[in-house]
Amino acid sequence: MNTPLFATRTLYAPGHFANSYEVMGDNEYRALLTDWKAWGFNEYATWFNVANCADPYTEPLYELGQSHRVAIKQHFLIAQEVGLPCVLLITPNVVFQEQCQLEVEATKSERFFGQLACPSNPAGREIILRNHENWLRDLAEAGVKLHALTGCPFDNGGCACDSCTPWLVTFGELCREIHAIAEKYHPGIEMRMVGWWWQPEEHRVFAEWADANAPGWVKSITQHIPYEDDDVADMPLPQGCTRQAFIHIAYAEASEPRDSYAHLGPVIAAERLERTVKALHARGCTGWMAYSEGVFDDVNKRVLANLSAGVREDSLDALRDYVSEYLAPATDQPDAWVAWLKKWGWPFDNDTEQARHDLAALLPEAATDDWRFRHWQLKSELMHEHTHVQTAGETTPEGLAAIQRFWTVHERIMRGVYGLGPQRHGFAKQFSPVSWQQAVREKLWAKDA
Repeated sequence: MNTPLFATRTLYAPGHFANSYEVMGDNEYRALLTDWKAWGFNEYATWFNVANCADPYTEPLYELGQSHRVAIKQHFLIAQEVGLPCVLLITPNVVFQEQCQLEVEATKSERFFGQLACPSNPAGREIILRNHENWLRDLAEAGVKLHALTGCPFDNGGCACDSCTPWLVTFGELCREIHAIAEKYHPGIEMRMVGWWWQPEEHRVFAEWADANAPGWVKSITQHIPYEDDDVADMPLPQGCTRQAFIHIAYAEASEPRDSYAHLGPVIAAERLERTVKALHARGCTGWMAYSEGVFDDVNKRVLANLSAGVREDSLDALRDYVSEYLAPATDQPDAWVAWLKKWGWPFDNDTEQARHDLAALLPEAATDDWRFRHWQLKSELMHEHTHVQTAGETTPEGLAAIQRFWTVHERIMRGVYGLGPQRHGFAKQFSPVSWQQAVREKLWAKDA
């Protein structure tokens, strides 16, 4: 029998900004959740991101808010069906678009952004609590049984007014009220916190407040792991609270140069994730929440879940299994496939000509049409065109031709493999991290593109 390294292994997969989770159908989602559970995930979490949404409980038309609401309920029900307990993430003072009236709006800052109401304003707090009551009741009436509620104070969220400062205390008080509402509809629901972007002083302030006002209330905090780090820091925790980690699986081995959020196709960070698993286990963390923004990080899901659940001892074994199951089911050279795959952890250092040559040599050995194979094949083409742009110069005729080919391949990944439409927020192609984009932007697109 496998011995898990962590008791809690939560996949956080918010469906928003037209990513995979927002657009896929129920049968697709069921198949994926079944896979992910088999790999080692044992909880499913999501968030109702209300960006650009009108209140679905008052808006008479079936708009974005209603679409999100229905999809999230359905995804929770599918998770329950396959045996994954459900976790709801909340950003407490984020409100619907038409509720951001001047008289209740939060005070913004560099850290506090989004559609925000001030919880220290009585009218603003009333809106916040009503929204959460509607949502928590709606989920229960649909048959969703929430296992845990997870509060996240940043990105989006926050208020910088004097009455809401320090924000972590106001946030904690607001979460207690929301948790009490949740208890009415989901008895026994556990309270957790996401430490994404918390500063050390905020951990101290929150722990002191919780110990004085709600001892034992917060069951865990998933601490932030900064880019380029593999471990959480030794931050103070409230009484009765376990240390967990918020693991970013949507980028490659290094954060710079950036390969993240499917801008350059699928990502792999097998070595980084293996180091992280070992470090968190050694520190005594009881679990983690894996932050995912689509199916492009599928390999990272497999590595993290396999290692954490004790299914495999190292990332190479997890990758061999993945190759044999999805990329080349009948291959007799799994190690060659694993070596090819791992090089994409550093995509800007990979020799794209050699990568394409090596893949062509491997293809006769039972390549598959499965999407999991196809997006890696197309990544090699995408990065090959990126290299052409850099070699030729982005504003030369040769460079511009390579850029057009780059976006053609990009569309084949986004439309043909992932089935996505125009992306929003930081997932849109206008936010691509490729180094030449700004120089050619006005040549290829309209000024506001």
